[in-house]
Amino acid sequence: MHAFIDRGCPVSPLSPMAKVPPKSCPQCDIKSDDYVRHHGIKDCPHPPDMCHGFHAATLDHDKAQSWIDRMPDLNFAISPGPAGLVIVDLDTNKNGGPVPDKYAKIPGVRNGFDVWALALERYKAKHPTDTMQVGTPNLGLHIWLKLPDGVVINKSEGAFGWLVDIRSTNSYIVGPTSVTKDGEYRRIGDATAPAMAPDWLLHHLEHTGHKPKPSPVPRPRRPRDHTPQDDRELRGKTLQDLGNELATASESERHTVLVRVACAAAFMVDRGLCSEGDMRNELYAAGHQAQRTDYEIHKAIESGLSYAAGRA
Repeated sequence: MHAFIDRGCPVSPLSPMAKVPPKSCPQCDIKSDDYVRHHGIKDCPHPPDMCHGFHAATLDHDKAQSWIDRMPDLNFAISPGPAGLVIVDLDTNKNGGPVPDKYAKIPGVRNGFDVWALALERYKAKHPTDTMQVGTPNLGLHIWLKLPDGVVINKSEGAFGWLVDIRSTNSYIVGPTSVTKDGEYRRIGDATAPAMAPDWLLHHLEHTGHKPKPSPVPRPRRPRDHTPQDDRELRGKTLQDLGNELATASESERHTVLVRVACAAAFMVDRGLCSEGDMRNELYAAGHQAQRTDYEIHKAIESGLSYAAGRA
């Protein structure tokens, strides 16, 4: 863990023998009687520690050592985005699921490695052997690559292709030497540092939607007629109230609540009750607490803004 901090890679703790963050403290656990309402690490009721997962990742050696002292057998995660990295995560079809229709007619496609090979073939590229790579316990592979200055890559699971995930902004990757019940995450090959991401991959990630689009031009506010139903949805509520509804939604209702509060928040933007930037920040923070993906949150927000604009 300390070696990665020295490389400028923020680290966060994972539970022993697992690849998930330790259980939140009672003040941060929405199911606890001692839960203190908040929306993320910025307004957490205590100084950042093990709660809030990779959002609490640190470059502080003393804090990392305090985790080790309290939990000597913990695993750890790397936050690749702040470290200027992108990780290509290739997975095997460990559950034996059916091959998606998109790949069913392509000979030899059985897992994420084959989907990665298709991308290499498309760009007449070779698998990078000069960069750090980590084998996973389930025979998957993490390919570590460095991003050029100023390039941002968003996590958007499944957009690259079947069983290929991209880890960078707003995500984490299990650190090598971590051990789960299935085995150890081990470095493979001679390379000990990430090489620069090839141009073809950066181009492809733009095509797959992983490179964020420029910030949208602020929508002009115009007088609009709003239905009584819209008024009932917003009456007496703040943006933080909507975020809390999402963060505390039951697991079976989280997607439905996300869509509803995104639409309500979009009407708040449309009425000038909050800025679009504040709305996005609130819903992303609450959506992460509700274990929604960046892609799902993005789609809900865009749909809500489009719907609000269409009610002119």
